[in-house]
Amino acid sequence: MKRSFFAIAFTLLYILLFSFSAFTSDDVIISGKVFSENPEIVKSIMLVKVVARKGNRVLAVGHELLDTTGVYKLSIKKGVAPSQQTPIDIYIAGLGIDTMYIKSYYSFSGNNIALNIEVPNTYTKDGNGTIICPKCGGSANVLPVKYGSHKHVKRVIHNGDTTYVAIEHNIPSEIYSELHPYWYCNICRIQF
Repeated sequence: MKRSFFAIAFTLLYILLFSFSAFTSDDVIISGKVFSENPEIVKSIMLVKVVARKGNRVLAVGHELLDTTGVYKLSIKKGVAPSQQTPIDIYIAGLGIDTMYIKSYYSFSGNNIALNIEVPNTYTKDGNGTIICPKCGGSANVLPVKYGSHKHVKRVIHNGDTTYVAIEHNIPSEIYSELHPYWYCNICRIQF
């Protein structure tokens, strides 16, 4: 009788501990605030949402719409880890706002990560004054984003072959705000 009591007690304790560990997760929390120094943009902050993606898969959305303070929180599920080949990318998007790249995580330095996002983005330039892609670090394949129905291409003739190369990334929309991306990387396929 004593052995079965201890066996039952041990089994119940094991079930309780297993259940408790399922509720206490090791999820990675990325949180912070979307903000701007521009008062006109501050009015639009509540239209922004923060999104975490790994490849084409959406992992987390930090509130569908932010409040006017811009506070957000992303919860990346336990077991979804970034790597050099498949980082976890952070974007902002929203109603009437194109998806704009913010940052990539190739590894996590803990379970709670602070990431404040200033809009519009700040851009780094190389020695020639060309904008550098924040993801790959290259500048040769960065195109300016143009809004509207126009499309500019460059004709390239090489050894008698004619090809046309886009000299800008065209978004067929007349709606534009300072929350829209200014640049596009042809290698990473991101707008920033």
